[in-house]
Amino acid sequence: MAIASSQHKVSSKLTAVQGGKQLSQRVLAPPGLLRCLVVSWCDERAELFRAAAEAEAWQAVVCCDVGQFVRNMFRLKVPMTIVDLPPNDTARFEEFREAAVRSRTISNSLLVVSMASSNAVDELWARQLGVWAHLPEASDPTGLELVFREARQALTKQAMRTANFTARL
Repeated sequence: MAIASSQHKVSSKLTAVQGGKQLSQRVLAPPGLLRCLVVSWCDERAELFRAAAEAEAWQAVVCCDVGQFVRNMFRLKVPMTIVDLPPNDTARFEEFREAAVRSRTISNSLLVVSMASSNAVDELWARQLGVWAHLPEASDPTGLELVFREARQALTKQAMRTANFTARL
């Protein structure tokens, strides 16, 4: 179809072992299939989230600052929002925390809060905020890919519940 040629594809490489040989396979998903909005304090961490998202066929809209993130919250409707908080002793920590609070009030998407460091006070704050997932010291690509996979499953279940409720009306 002409639509497929006009859209870019998000791809990831899967490797499987079959009969002692490694087989590689590309998984393609159209952009916008599932998008998430990410704000991170660090370019390396932003790229980590982007790579994990793409590996699970998500399109990550990564913001380099809180202002851009908030503007995109109003502009884009995304099913998941990720706020990657810097260490709590940095000057930008409160700005990023406020971005998480704004995300919760502006959007009804799944909110994930990732923290560069782990402590009980910040975890309690995140849970009281009503985050869908709290990721202390998140830096493992495989673990982040799991978060995107689980979010896809949660959104599928949510859509099925909504469809069942609507069908009853």
